[in-house]
Amino acid sequence: MTSLKSTLVEEYEINPYTLVVMPLEYGSKIYSHVLEVNGEFTSPFKPMDIIKKSCEYFYSSLTIN
Repeated sequence: MTSLKSTLVEEYEINPYTLVVMPLEYGSKIYSHVLEVNGEFTSPFKPMDIIKKSCEYFYSSLTIN
């Protein structure tokens, strides 16, 4: 299981170096554990929240046609 020992960030934006955004259960909360090419981060937001925010930022959506 992943721990909160990676770098804790308040905000995270998906970028070309993002490999995966995984759920991380910590107590009764769901955080995100993010793996990038050169590092790891933990965010207090759920993975879907990070994905939705990044889609909005880049004027995209999760809608599949």
